Amino acid sequence: MGSNQKSTKSLYDIFYDICVIGGGASGLAAAISIVEKTPTLRVCIIEKKEDIGKKILATGNGRCNITNISCESFDVVKNFLNNSGILIKEEEDGRMYPQSGQAAAVVELLKWKAKKLNITTFTNCQVLSVISIVRNEAKEFNINIDCAGEKVFIPCKKVIIACGGKSAPQFGTTGDGYGIAKSFGHTLSKLHPVLMPVKCDGIKKSLKGIRVKGKVTLLKNEKPVAEEMGEVQFTEDGLSGICIFNLSRYIRLEENESVLLNDAFRNYSIEIDFLPQMEEDEVIEFLKERRFLMAGVPAHMYLASVINMKLGEQIIDDVLEDKNSTIGNITYEGIEEIAMLLKSSRYTVTGAKGWKEAQCTGGGIPLDEINTETMESTLAEGIYFAGEILDYDGPCGGYNLHHAWLTGIKAGRGAADSLSHNQVIGE
Repeated sequence: MGSNQKSTKSLYDIFYDICVIGGGASGLAAAISIVEKTPTLRVCIIEKKEDIGKKILATGNGRCNITNISCESFDVVKNFLNNSGILIKEEEDGRMYPQSGQAAAVVELLKWKAKKLNITTFTNCQVLSVISIVRNEAKEFNINIDCAGEKVFIPCKKVIIACGGKSAPQFGTTGDGYGIAKSFGHTLSKLHPVLMPVKCDGIKKSLKGIRVKGKVTLLKNEKPVAEEMGEVQFTEDGLSGICIFNLSRYIRLEENESVLLNDAFRNYSIEIDFLPQMEEDEVIEFLKERRFLMAGVPAHMYLASVINMKLGEQIIDDVLEDKNSTIGNITYEGIEEIAMLLKSSRYTVTGAKGWKEAQCTGGGIPLDEINTETMESTLAEGIYFAGEILDYDGPCGGYNLHHAWLTGIKAGRGAADSLSHNQVIGE
């Protein structure tokens, strides 16, 4: 049963068949899919921010990594996008982007489609609660909202909760939907920010801004947890880049840990192999030959053209005591130490950037409490879920935005199918 917080005034006395809470990717996909499925249904979107689609604008650094060709039901999402006038193209690793590379175009086309389908949009409206009621002997809902200080309610037959998780709260996703879900009996998997930079010990200031490719491994208590291949960026206080974002999904701080938060993070470390194409003994032999060929060259040039020059200079600086030495003076022990740093530089994790910089929310409404074909709650008839509020998080590369589109489409179609084409509230 929903919360008993309610308002007494109906918003313009308008009745809707289906209300969608949240005007992001999943909410827009849901609303559009409802009317495409059943044009006679009256649909509205309730959005907390001043406009819909705000978070879409930030995806893919403004280019909008809209889906991935490897995703489940890719054709379903592709057809939805095509029907909304969004032309997509494939790039590296199956990542799909709008042909123009502009997230703004995606938002404008979806807004145009929603307007064309006569979907009503209420912006600057905060949902306070959703209450289950009986109207005309049928179970329906009142959605209590605060619009610019005026508390009103919107009556409807079905509700789709698509208001996101807790990541990137600057776009309005502050976890509002979890309280609504709990009021209808749903549980909540532990929430944690994912797909974000991490803070680390051992990052030298000289490395800030450097990007390098390699194999990156996340370890917990010295045991490998996950690994990624790709580019890493050194930041002022840690590591970033797609590899690091993906590995951040596996950093879990157990609730029963009787240690401080910072100490819990320190159970994790990140190891980078800057030369994954070579074994360590091969690197040692390569460095020995290079020492012979470049004996008179200043030592700081030893790794020039092998890896990023600044990173190479920092590694040499960490190993050699004599900063003015030449390559020919590097000892065998020095070569072994340099090889070790090239193959397994280790950085202790001290923290994470948190919700503001996270791209996605880990945890949420468990999928075993949802009919994943229709996205309807198995605990509360007439309540549907879509997008980041669900307990799903995928890697970088379009997987999470794809999940938003797909679950929105399923929820929209599921809610539309549940209603008779000619049934109208108030008749």
